Amino acid sequence: MNDSSQGEPPEPLVEPSGANGAADGDSAGLPETEELSGIEELQSRIAVLSQELTDAKDLARRAQADLANVRRRARNERAEFRSRATEEVCSALLPVLDDLHRAALEVEKTTERWDGDGGQDAAGNVVRGLSEGIRLVLRRFQDTLQRQGLLEIEADGAPFDPRLHEAVQEIPAGPGQREGDVAAVLRRGYLLDGRVIRPATVVVAGASPEPAAVPEGTGESGEDAGDDGNGGSAKDPGAPGSAAEPLSA
Repeated sequence: MNDSSQGEPPEPLVEPSGANGAADGDSAGLPETEELSGIEELQSRIAVLSQELTDAKDLARRAQADLANVRRRARNERAEFRSRATEEVCSALLPVLDDLHRAALEVEKTTERWDGDGGQDAAGNVVRGLSEGIRLVLRRFQDTLQRQGLLEIEADGAPFDPRLHEAVQEIPAGPGQREGDVAAVLRRGYLLDGRVIRPATVVVAGASPEPAAVPEGTGESGEDAGDDGNGGSAKDPGAPGSAAEPLSA
């Protein structure tokens, strides 16, 4: 009996399908829950990184805009500094330019007098050479200043413009002049890069003088109607205002 019991194979142990079965089901669903939580965490992390990237791009754009503004301000400041420096130098040189214009004009007048007198001697040649030399220096000086942006204001014969001209006198308009035009230029004016650094000092043409009225009774010959033809007057010599008795003060 003992031999037969020892020869049979042992029966497998069967666990009841109670609490252990439920535990098996929980253990099978655990990896899926952990996978869902990992995806949610990754999505949250992606959202955070996307926001940080957006903020970084905005910051970079603002930094680029600030840099562009700084560069523009620096460029404008350099241009303003250069303009002011050029204006100071040109303003200091304007009196020299005026003197050169006056010297050229005086030498030209002297040359015309020599030529008018027929002078062909050594002195006349010296004056003509001096005139040519001054004109050459003046042209070169003007060209140098023009390259710096300095331009002379056109004033002679132009309509008066208070933005460009400074009127110091008004005279009756002459032949060929209109009222309000510049009749004469006393001092040249200049523009620097389109800005007035010195207005032109000018004389302005005013209204033309009215012709004097002809007294009534005056004939074509200009003699009074009561003239006797011998230069005498028909007036009473003793009347007030006559040559015989001037008006008292």
